[in-house]
Amino acid sequence: MPQTLSTPVDRRALLANGGTLLAAWLGCNSILAPSGARAADELAPVSLSALRGHAPAPLPAIDFTDEGGAARHLADWRGRIVILNLWATWCQPCVAEMPALSRLAARLPATGDIAVLPVSVDRGGAATVRRFYKARAIAGLPVLCDPQMQIPTALREEGVPLSLLVDRQGREVLRVVGPVLWDEAGAEERIRRLAGGA
Repeated sequence: MPQTLSTPVDRRALLANGGTLLAAWLGCNSILAPSGARAADELAPVSLSALRGHAPAPLPAIDFTDEGGAARHLADWRGRIVILNLWATWCQPCVAEMPALSRLAARLPATGDIAVLPVSVDRGGAATVRRFYKARAIAGLPVLCDPQMQIPTALREEGVPLSLLVDRQGREVLRVVGPVLWDEAGAEERIRRLAGGA
């Protein structure tokens, strides 16, 4: 015999809640895959040497928080070349890309001319990122967060991973939606050339 609810259900409330859940699901999925909605197994990392930059373009104010919850601003790194990478622990291409970013960061001096800034859009914030780094043995990368996803909105992008190469004047010179082979041979020199307009 089928089970029935012992209390009456307001059908309008049920439909409204179902619509809210559907809208939330669709909203989450808009950032699950990069523009073009390719499957994760089709999203092979692109070679850094194959990328071509564009004319320097101004960026909106980009703000995020550090591991302790303090506000940080992309402008804090003015004077350095910045790789700004937006990622999430639930994004498989992002997970696959993180070791390459970690290896690149390990080769760079901490106060050198190139800074690697991976900013997580995970709702769990710093605790989620710390757990991920520990579980995946990711070292040398800062814990940076944008749990409200303000950066993708400001950049008018829906997909992660998303990487921006930012020149010393704080201007975007390269944008890539999808994973990149950041640790390939000659990566540092290629990054410097792209940031210098070459």
